[in-house]
Amino acid sequence: MATTNTGSGSSATLATRLKQVYADGITSIIPNSTELMKRLKFRKELELGKEAVFDVQLSHEHGFTVGQGELTLNAAVAQIAANAKVDGYQVILRSRVSYDLISRAKTSKTAFARFNDSKFIPMVESFQKRQEIYAIYGRDGLGKVLSNTSGALVITVDTWAPSLWLGTEGLILEAFDAKTATANQHNGDLTVSSIAISTRTVTVTGTNSSVVANDHLYYKGDRTTTAHNAPVGLMTIARNTGMLYNISATTYALWAANAYDAGTSGLTLAKVLAAAAMSADKGCDEKLTCLAPVSCFQSLVSDQAALRKYDASYSKAKVENGAESIIFYGATGAIEIVPYMYMKQGEAVLFPERFTYLIGSSEMVNQVGPGGDIVFDLESTSAKEMRLFAEWTVFCERPGWITYITRSDAGVL
Repeated sequence: MATTNTGSGSSATLATRLKQVYADGITSIIPNSTELMKRLKFRKELELGKEAVFDVQLSHEHGFTVGQGELTLNAAVAQIAANAKVDGYQVILRSRVSYDLISRAKTSKTAFARFNDSKFIPMVESFQKRQEIYAIYGRDGLGKVLSNTSGALVITVDTWAPSLWLGTEGLILEAFDAKTATANQHNGDLTVSSIAISTRTVTVTGTNSSVVANDHLYYKGDRTTTAHNAPVGLMTIARNTGMLYNISATTYALWAANAYDAGTSGLTLAKVLAAAAMSADKGCDEKLTCLAPVSCFQSLVSDQAALRKYDASYSKAKVENGAESIIFYGATGAIEIVPYMYMKQGEAVLFPERFTYLIGSSEMVNQVGPGGDIVFDLESTSAKEMRLFAEWTVFCERPGWITYITRSDAGVL
């Protein structure tokens, strides 16, 4: 059911923003990152009308003949090519505000912010976070259930990402028994009531008795029992073993990403190099970006620091150590390891950033068409509704250059 932001009454949601004295800006304590969306450029020159079509060469010509003297030539064997068909998916955010709240917020002298001030409702931050999570985990789900005790859903350690869940109180989830396009849904709306980081527990209200171990959690509406509605995310491309963008990864090895097993211990620089070598085996000679869980990155920094040698620049007065990212070189060239707050703890991914981007008709906007601001009066209630809109999907021209990293024991990297 749609809910409206109100400024008065026992259920007021924005009343606290109407006091007269405030510091500058809303203090947001919710973790937010747009690291991946910043790296995945929106290909404006490919802005969609219907769909983008890429002619992909999947094999070489094979009509060779060798030998000496007069030769009988072998038959021509043509290359295999296929069209990758890429279409965008809409992402829309709705927010409602009552007339009395708009009236009280019409000046900044007595209210926290004017109605048309972007600070009034944190729509942009909310939209950016949802886009970021779709960019990495679109169609892949938010986490896998380990157990359910009266709505207290414990998430498996390898699919747990703390920052992904913070600030999700009130979020509506749905549970399915598989990630595939065809799956069974277990119960209906699951509304998040609380998050316990230390125990990896997402507590939900609503009918949840059918949610069981190995169910996968999705945002409400992201999928049905027969189809996915969300954009394709990077990890979905990395895990794909079937048909994606009209080409089969089962049939064509170059359309399938690689899977690297880190064994039963954490990720090291040596293992990252070994994973990158799998991309190199498919012809990758390009810089690779490695998104790693935050906790895993800390150990990789220590690993790198152990290899460091101090030169003439060393000063006993000040020694700096640590890193925002790690760049070193392997079989493919440069490899940049980046700590990524939304990466699940049991996996990491290497991908060719230059060949991975967003395709669609629109980045995040608050209007559709010339002068089409998406702010309007609701027909039957005393409120206005505002919307944000985008349409895109993640596409990689060379998925065979992606390597997906996990542990064989489903532990933490």
